[in-house]
Amino acid sequence: MHPKNFLVFFFCFFAYVGFSQSTSKQLKKAENSTKSLSYANAIELYDGILKKSKNLTSDEIQKAKLNLAEAYYFVKDYKNAEKYYEEVLGNNPTLKGDEIKAYQRFAQVLSSNGKHQESSKIWIKYTELQEQDKRGIEFSKLYANMDPLTRNTQSYRIEYVGINTASPDFSPTFYKDGLVFVSSRNKNNSVKRVFKWDNSSFLDLYYLEDLKVISKEENTTAAVGSGGQASATSKSKNTTEKLGNDYYTPPTSNDANTIAHTGSDLINGSKGYEENSVVEIKSFSKNLNSKYHEGPCTFYDNANKIIFTRNGSSDVGGLFGSNKKEGITRLKLYSAEKKGSDWGNIKELDFNDDKYSCGHPSVNSKDNFLYFVSDMPGGYGGTDIYISRFINGAWSKPENMGGKVNSVGNEMFPFIDEGGNLYFSSDGLPGLGDLDMFTIKTDLISGMAKGMVRNLGAPLNSNNDDFGIITDQERTIGYFSSNRKRGGSDDDIYKFNRVGAKFGCRDLVVNVFDKDTKKPLDKMVFEYGVSSVKGSVENATTNASGTIKLCLEADKDFVFNFTKEGYISQTKNYSNIDASDYEPGVLEVFLKKEVIIPQDIAKVETPKKRGELIQKRTVGGNSNIFRGVITGGEGGEPIAAVKVKFINKCTGEVQEMYTKKDGSYEFKRDLECDYELIAMKDDFGSSSEIIEKSVRKTLFGKKVKKPTFSLNLFDTKLYKVGDVIKLENIYYESDSYKIRENAKKDLDKLVNTLKKYPNMIIEVSSHTDTRGNSLINLRLSESRAKEVFKYITSRGIDKSRVKSVGKGESEPLNACSDGVQCTEAEHQRNRRTEFKILKIEKI
Repeated sequence: MHPKNFLVFFFCFFAYVGFSQSTSKQLKKAENSTKSLSYANAIELYDGILKKSKNLTSDEIQKAKLNLAEAYYFVKDYKNAEKYYEEVLGNNPTLKGDEIKAYQRFAQVLSSNGKHQESSKIWIKYTELQEQDKRGIEFSKLYANMDPLTRNTQSYRIEYVGINTASPDFSPTFYKDGLVFVSSRNKNNSVKRVFKWDNSSFLDLYYLEDLKVISKEENTTAAVGSGGQASATSKSKNTTEKLGNDYYTPPTSNDANTIAHTGSDLINGSKGYEENSVVEIKSFSKNLNSKYHEGPCTFYDNANKIIFTRNGSSDVGGLFGSNKKEGITRLKLYSAEKKGSDWGNIKELDFNDDKYSCGHPSVNSKDNFLYFVSDMPGGYGGTDIYISRFINGAWSKPENMGGKVNSVGNEMFPFIDEGGNLYFSSDGLPGLGDLDMFTIKTDLISGMAKGMVRNLGAPLNSNNDDFGIITDQERTIGYFSSNRKRGGSDDDIYKFNRVGAKFGCRDLVVNVFDKDTKKPLDKMVFEYGVSSVKGSVENATTNASGTIKLCLEADKDFVFNFTKEGYISQTKNYSNIDASDYEPGVLEVFLKKEVIIPQDIAKVETPKKRGELIQKRTVGGNSNIFRGVITGGEGGEPIAAVKVKFINKCTGEVQEMYTKKDGSYEFKRDLECDYELIAMKDDFGSSSEIIEKSVRKTLFGKKVKKPTFSLNLFDTKLYKVGDVIKLENIYYESDSYKIRENAKKDLDKLVNTLKKYPNMIIEVSSHTDTRGNSLINLRLSESRAKEVFKYITSRGIDKSRVKSVGKGESEPLNACSDGVQCTEAEHQRNRRTEFKILKIEKI
């Protein structure tokens, strides 16, 4: 099994595909090998069957080829996997259920083989067949422009470390002055231990006592560039071929553990390759290393305690549960304490379970958070990253790290640095191919993720598996694992030094327009710089379309100054701290021409803007002072600098002012006249309403005042594209999609808003609580969103203006994620409906 496999818990349950039932004994034998995860044996059997395929039906040939492609995929021989996937899936076969995952694996194979454009097409095909899995959309966005992940290659120097062998070597961990890592290098073991996944050797923990030794042997290693090529002291009969079977196999929910590999003649490049460590490496512990797999570990309590991964059964307290019925052995986490010159008091952590795997531990610098990987039920995908907290002398019940970290794919090999930066590998997030390494910040108090997840990019990542990183808070130096040298199971440990920026620059598109004509301002010269750095001013010039694309230093705040003759100067602030790495940010600037404003207020009727709908509202009160507040945004915050016009409909007199910091304004009014109130601000939809007179005359000329209400301020809300407004009272009964009667009043408010803004297009999203099956919750939320859609459109709103989408349990408002105990009120809070503005008239 491959190291990645192993620790990745390699639960790789293989859902084999069948086009027809065959009575052939050979086919049955091959299928049984596949079911039992003996992929090396399955490859040999299917290869023999296809060479004698004269007596097979076309369906049996298709089935054998697809199963062969899957077997090559799981042993990471992507060259052969691509060949057979292409032969089968190129014919557009009809696949159902788990069979559709073959397209996903084919897409991953293509990207790992460097064929990103072809991979993008297969991802799109997969998304069409598996609509609930949106990975294909994100991967396609990245593959349309790979530059953001490759532009920072000069910032890192990668070195191949001389502790590597022809066996898998991976997942280094700092220990005292050296490194502890995982390997299957021991060939002198009297007990032959071979894992049937790919005929690989079992894994143990090894120890490099002094890191200084590595620097002394630099002349025996070569630096690795972005292409990931390296040389090392080795003996090889065929060093040009890739070692096509990898120690890691992508895991899926409730799958088995796999590890290591010695190879098969039919696995590309695995025969005749030899390489030895050029520095002395020792077995880490006689007590910890057993006849079973030992995997990634972490140290805490001043390195006097260890948590490590192991699978298999043992007479030491029943170390590993085995499910004989399924034929699957789970990975589990164990703790041990330093006892003299070795380790003792080996115990299984309390949250282990025979029904799922746990592994790849990492404890933070304060020894109070444990991050690890598991395929326990209730996760987002195959394997997810979880957190356990050290409370009252014990590790607590694990909590899923949530959707910021975990995807429908596989996340694994977490590492938390002293600054709270969480590193992990994933094949479910957009990357260069197979496992890529990512990082995200965590809250130092809760340990949960915050902000945006970042792909580390090349050269730390490659088209192959990259995982098991350890580093300091600033990522100035560290180590990681990769099979980039020969692919397959040839996992090796690499050292890196950062000599430039952590991340590459991030794109920003700047568009400059004339505010009145909306025409682009070409050859517009403007200045920009980092807000916190004096003198960091640079110039840029827009093109004929009034636009320019800049690449700005990552994780910074910037200030832009736009000055043009004949226009009012404007300053804009922009931050790319939470900006995407591969989708450009956009900054739109509308410059207004300088005009001479006469001192006297013009008495002209302001024409109604095309597309505006003027609403009428009766405002109580008999004061000749009219006051109001302009608010906006999700929380209804006051908006300053909104231009407000108050137009007397009797005389045409126009009063004008800008709102204060608290969003307030006030005007004088004639109680016997109607007024039109217009509120306008850049990037917002304009608001226009009729304020009806407060005094009316009877037929006999008598003046009658309208009733006085307690309303002191006239409230107006402005909206802009991207606003997400929660409908406070749109709740549902659990497991129901029917709208409660008391919710319809709030929906009527939304209908009125849509009538007020006839050009507004919205997306209604419905959310469920996190209890129950995630797929069922997704379907339930879709039904709820459609029910809201039906209600809104039944009130006269055109169907083209309302889009409905179900978000399921993917975006809870509180900590009520899977496995967290919550009150009914907390769960109900997550059963909500929101609307997001997709389009609105802008002034």
